[in-house]
Amino acid sequence: MTKVKLISHNDLDGVSPAILARLAFGDENFDYDTVGIGRINDIVTRFIEEENDGEMTLYITDISVNDEVAARLDELVRKGQKIILIDHHVSARPLAEKYEWVHVTPEDQNGKKTAATSLFYTYLLENNLLNRTDMLDEYVELVRLFDTWDWFHEENEKAKRLNHLYYLIPHEEFKDTVYEVLKGSYEGGNQEFVFTDKHEILLEAEEKKIEKYIYDKQKQMIKAAVEIASETYTVGIVFADTYQSELGNALCLENEEIDFSVMVDMGRQKVGFRAVKDEINLAEIVGNLGGGGHPKASGCKLTKETFTLFVTNHLFQDDEKSE
Repeated sequence: MTKVKLISHNDLDGVSPAILARLAFGDENFDYDTVGIGRINDIVTRFIEEENDGEMTLYITDISVNDEVAARLDELVRKGQKIILIDHHVSARPLAEKYEWVHVTPEDQNGKKTAATSLFYTYLLENNLLNRTDMLDEYVELVRLFDTWDWFHEENEKAKRLNHLYYLIPHEEFKDTVYEVLKGSYEGGNQEFVFTDKHEILLEAEEKKIEKYIYDKQKQMIKAAVEIASETYTVGIVFADTYQSELGNALCLENEEIDFSVMVDMGRQKVGFRAVKDEINLAEIVGNLGGGGHPKASGCKLTKETFTLFVTNHLFQDDEKSE
């Protein structure tokens, strides 16, 4: 059997395609890497130069590559190698317009937001590489709900808790646990995806911790006007290195006057953005800062420009005014 390699993002929506692929192809013929956005081009290049034997099937999910790496992959495709990139981020559309092996679908035919996991699951089903079960359907939908933030509108707490669990326990433990649970659905047992008793205890403790974290950060928020691409927005700015999705969303809901929340992570040198207003498209706004993502959840690097825009311009303003 042809060996399969999968390279994907290292969040819940990136890791889940690897779990599905393991079910579809088996451990003997399957290998994968999950990486951050900043390392994807290096990892794919390493695959091309060191791992590829010309016969392997390569899947890239939930993440895209730059033009140079895409051109090298296209050379392999022209030589007959099977390579497929599946993504749901709007920022990857230019590659899809250029190469037939790149498939980018932010929404399905009914206007429902997609995730890389749901797109890859559909691909595996349509190509008879994986058998559908009720539990697989549920798990894939939970991942999609969280990654698109539809869980909030549909009040699906289980999707949020699944993402919490991913960051609570070692990633290998998460992947192995979910794999075994999903694999068990083929044996005709329980078809509902459930957390173990151990994980339930961890999740309950984590939820209390998040509640306190949000309460503390709300008191630290700086409300400010910022100009991005000639448009002025009212934003809520905080320093935050954890729970950015929950915190950013809570800040927007508690402060209806802000257009979106901005969370500065000094340690990782990143900035996270969250919005709840229909008219705000963070993917476009943050694209002007060299970042991207989803309409309601995006991010960019913490650069001199963004540090000035969201930190330097607003710190100590009250002190200066009082002098």
